[in-house]
Amino acid sequence: MWATNPVVIRRSLADLRKAGLVTVRHGVGAGWTLARAPESIALLDVFRAVHDGPLFALHHGEPNQACPAGRGIQPALRRVYADVEEAVRREFAGVSIADVLRDTLAARSG
Repeated sequence: MWATNPVVIRRSLADLRKAGLVTVRHGVGAGWTLARAPESIALLDVFRAVHDGPLFALHHGEPNQACPAGRGIQPALRRVYADVEEAVRREFAGVSIADVLRDTLAARSG
C-alpha cells in the first residue's frame, strides 16, 4: 500500500482551493468538496493549479558550445519539449474530472 505524506495532500488541496476548484468546510461535517461540477473541471485546470513550471527542463549546466552536439542539443530539445507539453495540455483540456471518475469506477467494477 502506498501512503502519501499528509503535508503533500494539504499543499495540493490549498493549491486547488486557491485556483477555485475546491472549497473547504470547517467544524461539523468538515471536509473538501469540488467548487464546480466535475464535468466543468478539466484535468488542465487541476494541472495548472498544482504544477509550477515546465514538464521537462533542460540540464542546468551550459553544454560545450565548441561541440556540435553540445551546440545543438538545447535548441533541439526545447522544440521537442514544447511540442510534448502542448500535446499534454491539449489532452488534459479534453478530459474532465467526471471522465476520470467514470473511467475509474468502470475499471473497478470490470
